[in-house]
Amino acid sequence: MSRKRLFQVAICCFLGITALGAGRGAITKLTLNPEAPVVDLFEGKEQGQFDVRLVAMNAHEGRIFITNKTDKPLSVSVPAGLVGVQVHPQFGLPQPGGIGNFIGNGQQNPQQGQQQNQSVGGNAGPLNGNGAGFQNGNGFPNGQNQGNGLNFFSIPPEKTVQLAFHSVCLNYGRREPNAALKYELAKADSLTTDPVLLQLLEDYSPRTNREAQQAAAWHLANGLSWDKIAQLKDEKVPGDPRPLFTAQQIQAGRTLAEQAQKKAADRPKKVDAVRSVVAK
Repeated sequence: MSRKRLFQVAICCFLGITALGAGRGAITKLTLNPEAPVVDLFEGKEQGQFDVRLVAMNAHEGRIFITNKTDKPLSVSVPAGLVGVQVHPQFGLPQPGGIGNFIGNGQQNPQQGQQQNQSVGGNAGPLNGNGAGFQNGNGFPNGQNQGNGLNFFSIPPEKTVQLAFHSVCLNYGRREPNAALKYELAKADSLTTDPVLLQLLEDYSPRTNREAQQAAAWHLANGLSWDKIAQLKDEKVPGDPRPLFTAQQIQAGRTLAEQAQKKAADRPKKVDAVRSVVAK
């Protein structure tokens, strides 16, 4: 490995450790206060009630930090599907539908996002020792997602909660994210309107084979055929390219994509979940 590459890796590791170190003292055991009003994560962010920060560590792992900036306890509703998008000061966030900035064989469209690393998509869950704290179906203290894709937990006043972000990459052909880059957390449907891809991201599980989920994501997000996916090579070792996905992983990815397609057909219509919970 060259000195330049070693230096880059060292910087990424340092920034990642620094970013995660900033979360020391953050709450990792989620609870639900039935007396606290429920606020949508992104509406609360816009209104200055929450500070939301995403550290995208790599293609599959990240950390979400949510701070209650008020002097009262708040319950936060988190959408089941989330995305992380790299932010450049001169460009900002891409517009809805911005996942498919690729043409033909996976080459990037030169007019869109030239310097952008891959966006990532998936969902959030409680943090524990092995990085995957799912329980009662989704790991949030209410034990269910209310049937509308939202998960609830409470944050005491002026405290920060840390969540695990489980994800896959969404832009074949771009570089993977790392902790040295600035990423913004957003709702999945702000980046794509494809109901099958949205379903896949909402269903993402750290207990399922990551490579299979990645293959399914590139198939749905970037239109890669399964034949193309079978031809992809892992060239991390110079002179020794190997298949990026095994036949078993590709078959599992196809199954995941088919399952997402079937479930997407039955997706419920959007409802004002936060208001209905508050009214109870």
